[in-house]
Amino acid sequence: MGRTTSGPVKIDFRHNSHTTGHSLRSEQLLADCNQICETMGVADDDLNFGVIPISHSYGFSNLLTPLIARGVPIVISRDRTPRAILADLVRSKATVSQGCLFSIRHFVKWNMFPRCRSFGSAFCRSAPSEGNREEVPGKFNLAIHSFYGASECGGICYDREAIYQSEGFVGEFMKGVNLEMVDPNGSATQVRVRSAAVGDGYFPEPDNEKLGDGIFRSRRSTAREGSGFKIVGRISDVINVAGKKVNPAEVEAHLLRFSGVRQAVVFGRPATAGALRNEEVSACVVAAPSVCETDLLQFCRGGLSTWQVPKQIFIVDTIPANERGKISRRELSRRFSTGRQRSSLP
Repeated sequence: MGRTTSGPVKIDFRHNSHTTGHSLRSEQLLADCNQICETMGVADDDLNFGVIPISHSYGFSNLLTPLIARGVPIVISRDRTPRAILADLVRSKATVSQGCLFSIRHFVKWNMFPRCRSFGSAFCRSAPSEGNREEVPGKFNLAIHSFYGASECGGICYDREAIYQSEGFVGEFMKGVNLEMVDPNGSATQVRVRSAAVGDGYFPEPDNEKLGDGIFRSRRSTAREGSGFKIVGRISDVINVAGKKVNPAEVEAHLLRFSGVRQAVVFGRPATAGALRNEEVSACVVAAPSVCETDLLQFCRGGLSTWQVPKQIFIVDTIPANERGKISRRELSRRFSTGRQRSSLP
């Protein structure tokens, strides 16, 4: 847009829950814009650098709406390769950027970064490792902020203090937003999101149990952690093992503690014929050549409850993601209805 400013840049990333067919009025879009700008401290003297498309709910809320409603100027990246993004961030002297975790990993690998005062990262279950986020502050003297939202209601949580307590930590709820735990006695549960930005409902088939009357019920399992909240997985991802509920994220976290394991994705598969349990726990891991299934199973038996221990662990070279960069547990369950220990998935 031809405008440049001096000073440090702050980069924020958001994880979105995507659902097609829901309605938002102009008042709700404006409310989301105000909540985002006021929570994150984005003002009209900032220059907003956009990597994600403005047709996406994240780009629409964090780039286009602040431009229209609050006069926050934007620069849109035409080349989304990491090197081009890095060069454009430096050249534009942007103070705020909406981007993707994929680029961040490359910046860390290259040991190059624009001069920044803070840095934001989306909670992303499909990321191979969240460890890159921990490397950034030491290497570049940056703070890392987590931002979580859904297209049904806009921004939900933001880690204002850049605490990064653990993977999945998304901070406190944003200004104007209130979160209510559906099961206050549960360690992890759905939450009800209330704010002026919550949409009216889904269409063509309404679902008032999930969205309506100013309330959005997130599909993600959420737990309290310290001063904020932690996203631990989707409600639909929970595995039913003979009536026991297994949260895949807990098993994944345990597998990642094993030396040599670089990535772990846990999913449920239909139980074998004649078994009493409805599902059985399985896992795919990307690991060093020295890691074997026997050692991993033994490690799980020593640190997990009996019903949480995977029935089988597949050691693979890569775990495929879809075009949005996400890993589907349902697809892994289908692919590994039968399988071999070490393979490279197409």
